[in-house]
Amino acid sequence: YPLGFWFAHQGSIYIFIALIFYYAKKMNEIDRRFDVHED
Repeated sequence: YPLGFWFAHQGSIYIFIALIFYYAKKMNEIDRRFDVHED
């Protein structure tokens, strides 16, 4: 059973979710810096 593939699969999912949250956080910071943030 290729356990390494399973770990890589799970890890890629978590990394993808982390990237989504990171991207949203950075966009909020940039929006506030240039005063175009939503209410």
